[in-house]
Amino acid sequence: MSTQTHAMAPWPALEAHARRVALPGSAASLFLYDAGPAEGSPLLLIHGLGNEADTWRYVIPRLAERFRVIAVDLPGFGRSDKPRRAYTVPFFCDALFELLDALGIARVGLVGHSLGAVIAHFAALQRPDRAEQLVLVSGSLFAPSQKLDAAMLLFLIPGVGESLYRRFQKDANAAYRSLEPYYAHLDGLPEPEREFLHQRVNQRVADDAQRRAFFSTLRRLALWLPAQQRGLRERLAGLAVPTLVIWGEADRINPVAMGRALAEAQPLARLVVVPGAGHNVQEEAPDAVAEAILTGQDAPPDQPGTRAAA
Repeated sequence: MSTQTHAMAPWPALEAHARRVALPGSAASLFLYDAGPAEGSPLLLIHGLGNEADTWRYVIPRLAERFRVIAVDLPGFGRSDKPRRAYTVPFFCDALFELLDALGIARVGLVGHSLGAVIAHFAALQRPDRAEQLVLVSGSLFAPSQKLDAAMLLFLIPGVGESLYRRFQKDANAAYRSLEPYYAHLDGLPEPEREFLHQRVNQRVADDAQRRAFFSTLRRLALWLPAQQRGLRERLAGLAVPTLVIWGEADRINPVAMGRALAEAQPLARLVVVPGAGHNVQEEAPDAVAEAILTGQDAPPDQPGTRAAA
């Protein structure tokens, strides 16, 4: 596989929709895709830790048939600015609300994956007046019993985590293999997809500014998220935002039991389990994810339950 790590380019099929928006309050200019009809109901797509807007590359075209779809690189990641600062969930929320204000969007559907789901969930609880709906993919603010694996625990140790991360900068294939837990079967992906992921993960680890943002986000999240569990069940019980929860059946990062627990704790949450998909379900089963979001628009918001998507 190629080891070139030139500047991160937009996904070719989405290049025409790429733009930047300056956010003075957040001291950052953000890269984003803005696709679909300008008059369509807006959806804001938020990626996970260490990823970027291209994680939604196969979902955006489907959703853009009906919605105005805004998929952003969070500050500190991808092609967005990476200021030296503390990266926290409240900061990301503030930046995203500033982005929505800059785009003239008052209410939006919040769609988040993994860390992005934590951000979206927190944002909906903080500002339910601005959340039209909520779609949580492979993650949420509700994590009462989440356990970190040994590799992630090492990443939390200052100095040790950075040393492990720098090894990826010296070994392109090791960087690529680090993606294995996030897919049900990385080696079973089509070769062009594996080529893209190999190049993209090496572009990420080559960026020292993104490395700083990654560790800042990870370590603050590890302290912040457990503290959010206090009183969270009560807050979720009162959240009136219709919520769709999408989970890969074979998720090795956040087991599907977490999605089931969330659907039980939040009365307006409905769970869709995607058979055979891993943590990055929006990449492995984009049609199932898009279909769940599109059909979810037509489902009554007051009937919680679980269904499987093929």
